[in-house]
Amino acid sequence: MAATFGVGTLPTGATAPANTAVKTASIKESVETYQYRDETGVTKKLIPGKLKTTEVTLDVIGSPSLAAVAAGAFAEGTLKMISAKITESNEGAPEGSVTFKGFAST
Repeated sequence: MAATFGVGTLPTGATAPANTAVKTASIKESVETYQYRDETGVTKKLIPGKLKTTEVTLDVIGSPSLAAVAAGAFAEGTLKMISAKITESNEGAPEGSVTFKGFAST
């Protein structure tokens, strides 16, 4: 089980690879918006989109047990790992980042 130093509860579905510790976690949620303009070009209404996108990035330290990012379809309301990048050097432990993305209806 991965440790989380100074990081609160991670979103459901976002987990650090085994044998790592989470240094930082960032969460970005977005909803696209659309503007409705009348025939004179005056903006009448700002309409939110129907899709909410959530992206979670974990900065990790340690030697991860991660062979590859698994392929597969997205399911609404769940996070899926979309990328992992680990770097190693002669100074200190390996470090990297793991990114998850999810979609949900608004």
